[in-house]
Amino acid sequence: MNGSSLVFYVPGAILLIAVVVKVPSLKGRWREPATLPSSAILLIGSAVCVLSAPPTITAVNAFTGIANFSGPLVYSGMSALSAAYLSLMIAWRGGPRSALKRRTLLVVALYTLVIIGIVVLFGLADAPVERTRDMDTYYANTPYMREMILLYLVFHTFATVALTGMCLGWLRMITGATRTGLTLICIGSCFDLSYQVAKYTSMAARWTGHDWDWLSTDVSPPLVATAGILVAAGFALPRLGPPLADNVRAWNRYRLQKPLWAELCELRGPATAEFRWWTSPVVRLTQQEITILDGVLACVPYLDMEIRDAAYAEALRQSVPSADSGAPQAVLEDARVVADAAMLAAARMQVTDRHSAYHAPEVKLLETVERAHTRVRLARAIETSPIVAAARRRAALQNAHLE
Repeated sequence: MNGSSLVFYVPGAILLIAVVVKVPSLKGRWREPATLPSSAILLIGSAVCVLSAPPTITAVNAFTGIANFSGPLVYSGMSALSAAYLSLMIAWRGGPRSALKRRTLLVVALYTLVIIGIVVLFGLADAPVERTRDMDTYYANTPYMREMILLYLVFHTFATVALTGMCLGWLRMITGATRTGLTLICIGSCFDLSYQVAKYTSMAARWTGHDWDWLSTDVSPPLVATAGILVAAGFALPRLGPPLADNVRAWNRYRLQKPLWAELCELRGPATAEFRWWTSPVVRLTQQEITILDGVLACVPYLDMEIRDAAYAEALRQSVPSADSGAPQAVLEDARVVADAAMLAAARMQVTDRHSAYHAPEVKLLETVERAHTRVRLARAIETSPIVAAARRRAALQNAHLE
């Protein structure tokens, strides 16, 4: 596979991955005006990228037995993509549902007529020589083929200019992920317009007897591929951005809390959920925290304040060399976390070995563990603190002695 093919296949794969990532967020949202066009942009964009690659063009032409059949197929896909762009912008603009439906149907009807025109003109044209990379310039002077190419380009330009104008008009009024999305759309539209200028120029050169085909064959493909990725990313970001950020944060906390989960997971019993590879980080984190809280609840009757006090004193001694010098608030807080972790680790050994409970109602560890920041610090202490490890060993030795 050469570089000219990768220019199309790589963006196509990226857009297809974006579709897969987007699918879980679509549940229950199919009736929203922006859902269908935003999904269509990613799916059609991916298909157009793949269909535009020279190897795919050759395969499609061979499969259909019609020379240059890929031409109207790709142009029709690009026209459908233009319709999806405008439909999504209409949905973003908002308004009464009846007005949104009417404007969207008008756009769909217009571009349906464009696609029909592309097919009809191709059927009337005489284009027997297969061209996988330069069909538009090779047939720039061929009746009906010329009109077909211009029909696609003109309406694609119309959609791109309208898209760019609407986005620029909204940039000053929007903030956050939506503003970033609009910025990507504007940048992508500039690449798209550059692609169109290269196409128009290469065809005009043919009309005047010049050969500037390199604008169409070498310059245009990377421009339109970049445009497709940026515009699709811009449309997807407002909807995918917040869930993606939530999942990144959830995965980070899930990873940091794992030592605490590993300490307590065996205490929850057979109801513990099993994760599949596709389980999202948010769901993983929720199940992990349920397991942690259930484990702490199981340990509560075995929590020993004497173990906590001893661990707290040892943590302070190791942190503050001189008792007369006092301890800053951060050191005191760290010592309390280590003490809670030591008490929890020792209680966990008591639960595992089924020894009698201390029944300490004054211990408020459960409400402490309900705070996410505290869970992360407890997990770190359980994993790294020698004081916690020592408390765990002493509890194990005590259990062995009792047996």
